Amino acid sequence: MLAPVYWILATVFIVIALSQPRLRPLGIVGCIVLGAMLSWGVVQRLRSEDPSQAPAGEQRGKPASPAAALRSIPLTRVAIANLHLSGGGAPFELRGHIANNTTDTALKSVTIRVIRRDCYEGAVDPSGCAKLWQDEHWIAMAVPAGQSRDFVEAIWMHGNAPRARGTVHDTFELIGATGEANAEVEKSVEVEKGDE
Repeated sequence: MLAPVYWILATVFIVIALSQPRLRPLGIVGCIVLGAMLSWGVVQRLRSEDPSQAPAGEQRGKPASPAAALRSIPLTRVAIANLHLSGGGAPFELRGHIANNTTDTALKSVTIRVIRRDCYEGAVDPSGCAKLWQDEHWIAMAVPAGQSRDFVEAIWMHGNAPRARGTVHDTFELIGATGEANAEVEKSVEVEKGDE
């Protein structure tokens, strides 16, 4: 917090030392004092505790509570259904239904891979459909444990979306899910551990 003040004071003392011959001793003494203060700060910083050993609430950039930490959810515990992609690509609209089949974790986000195929006569692929594009989309949502929700999400394709020659066929695949442990479940686990 005071680091910018030190640099400003150091600049003032150096300018005084270089520009005013009568005040040069004051500028030199000021620079020596600031150098000593900087050295003291570095020594204090090096002598302080290791930040990785500090409690979670005191670490910068870390959640204050273990309940706020996100965790991966097994994909077998999340179900997606009735997914439909519509629109011209600026943006596309993805609609569907998602179910969180966990008992202790609220679903916070999913990553869905979208593959768009163009099905037309004369396609090189033996299935009769050529892949137009494939993209992965991260979608934030809030679905409590054991519940399901309908969702609508605007998604932007990365790059240009080529036009289809024939019929468009979309494939969706759930490739990731993250969630947050419910506070009540965390407290009950802590109570059970305390009883043992």
